[in-house]
Amino acid sequence: MEQYYIATEDGKTEGPYPFETLKILYTHGKITGDVLVCVAGGQEWIEFKTVLGKERKEESKKSSLGRLMNQYDPVPEDQHEKNTHGYSEPLEITVEGLFRIAGILVLLAGVIVFLNHAEEQTGIGLAYLIAGAFSCLVCFWCAKVIKLLSHIVDFLNVISTRIYNVKNKD
Repeated sequence: MEQYYIATEDGKTEGPYPFETLKILYTHGKITGDVLVCVAGGQEWIEFKTVLGKERKEESKKSSLGRLMNQYDPVPEDQHEKNTHGYSEPLEITVEGLFRIAGILVLLAGVIVFLNHAEEQTGIGLAYLIAGAFSCLVCFWCAKVIKLLSHIVDFLNVISTRIYNVKNKD
């Protein structure tokens, strides 16, 4: 993983920092996309949003399913770049999204089975409908837990980065 130096507002340089650390700083508003960065050992200073864009393109090329385990978008909504090329970004499949889709499908299956058995065996049809509804709720609950765990991981990354930076300054 490449490391980058940051140009501060007062003309000094800080770093080098791993890309992941810069991404966390960016996510939490500590740096902006306009901040200049230079790869360690390089000489060219470029805006961080350019580096971030290149990294995103490489990530989407590496995985055909997208980032399954990381559904959290590291870029705040107000800092997304405008799409001026007339095409949309590819859909990212996430574990949270898969659980939601599974929940909806299970609920639909429960409704369909209920409608098929409603006239002959109302009790069995109703049991399938209730089972589908509870399964749907469980899937949506799992999706929410996964989202919360993702936020906890991001939070722990920030804490570990700050501890690492404090230890390196001493």
